[in-house]
Amino acid sequence: MHTFRAVSGIWRLRGLQIWGTKFKSYPEISAVKHYSTCPAGMKVTICGAAGKTGQPLALLLKQCPLLDEIALYDVCATCGYGMELSHVDTKCKVSSFSGRHMLCDALKDAKVVVIVARNCYDTFEYSAPIITEIALQICNTCPSAFTIIATEPVESMVPLLGEIQRLRSVYNPRKLLGCVELNCVRANTVLADFLRAPPESVRVPVIGGATPNTMVPVLSAAVHPCIMTQEQIECVTSCIMSGNEAVCAAKGCCAETACLAGAYAVARNTINVVKGLQGSKEVIQCAYVDTLGTCAPDCQFFASEVVLGPSGIEKHLGIPELSKFENCLLCNCLPYVRNEVARAIWLCCCANCYAHPCTCYTPPIVPCVPPVNWTCDCPDTCRDEYLASICRDMTCRWGSTELCWRPRWVDYDAARAANLTHQMPLKNAACSECRVPRSVRIEQEIREKAMNPCSG
Repeated sequence: MHTFRAVSGIWRLRGLQIWGTKFKSYPEISAVKHYSTCPAGMKVTICGAAGKTGQPLALLLKQCPLLDEIALYDVCATCGYGMELSHVDTKCKVSSFSGRHMLCDALKDAKVVVIVARNCYDTFEYSAPIITEIALQICNTCPSAFTIIATEPVESMVPLLGEIQRLRSVYNPRKLLGCVELNCVRANTVLADFLRAPPESVRVPVIGGATPNTMVPVLSAAVHPCIMTQEQIECVTSCIMSGNEAVCAAKGCCAETACLAGAYAVARNTINVVKGLQGSKEVIQCAYVDTLGTCAPDCQFFASEVVLGPSGIEKHLGIPELSKFENCLLCNCLPYVRNEVARAIWLCCCANCYAHPCTCYTPPIVPCVPPVNWTCDCPDTCRDEYLASICRDMTCRWGSTELCWRPRWVDYDAARAANLTHQMPLKNAACSECRVPRSVRIEQEIREKAMNPCSG
């Protein structure tokens, strides 16, 4: 007589598939062996898996035979999505994690982290706190993981995460990229439709950034040979750049996003990264990466074609030969890219700089107006207050994470930093327990009672 212990998952019993239950510790059940093309198993963590982009992204990645495990994470419930995905008959294992206190568990042993988390608006003010929270946990849990950022604005979020990793001494520019594959997908589709050719046979590199103001479709370097007039080139380029506006107009809401096409683009980018990490040769991907200023003048981050390999980003292919029209677009997009990069770099998030308030602090009702120019090197009061207001919001949302802002060392002045109005009052005794989230405290109490049942 054997004792059966049921845990979640799917195993096979004599040719029959049992959903939601698997049995351990008896000889008559033949389990499907866990195998992997990667020595330690290829685990991909999706941050924001319950969103409109995260759900189709998880479904697309579940069908990839190169993956061994997909971890679904979101601040809201993901158990239902995980259970539903586990019914798809592929070898990839699915695990679900809900709540901020489970983020470290979702990131544990992850080889690739895909960030598609977003708020109701794709703006820097709304996205920066989300990326900061995830970035700090990546630094603590899986600093060597390859990180793919698809949260808008990509031009700011990638430098922001890179800056946080740099301050934590775990930054590796080969393991960080921003997903701009959606622009390439649209460019391939529009050009293929114009040429009446199969979309699979067309590849258009898109450089610069991810927004219409920063992207440059390089039709002159497209793989499919074609001869187009200047008027046709401008028409096709305009259609590519206005793709997101067309989606919003079709859905009838300016806040909508291309979640389905975006999920497909992020999935293709993720699979290419996995292929590179597993040793596939000549994996070329358009991505927004840290080029160390080698692609564009005075532009540390820039979107271009890169070669992916076992070490991550192995080679930057740089900017291809441009036509006069494309060169004009590039010159116009560079100030926007520099501005987005500078805005993220100026926001320095570091731990334990000085005493900071706890979660009971109430942020100002009137938000600070964002400055227009971020590339100036001189001290700027408006810039200081704007960055400080974002840090106030971060501190109020996630009091368990010690965040503050002060000028970078090149612009740092002790007297100026001490007199900034964003310096908030010190925490008092009544706020001592506000530092730990309520969900974490409840979980700790449950664990303590389980370890010592007689105490309660």
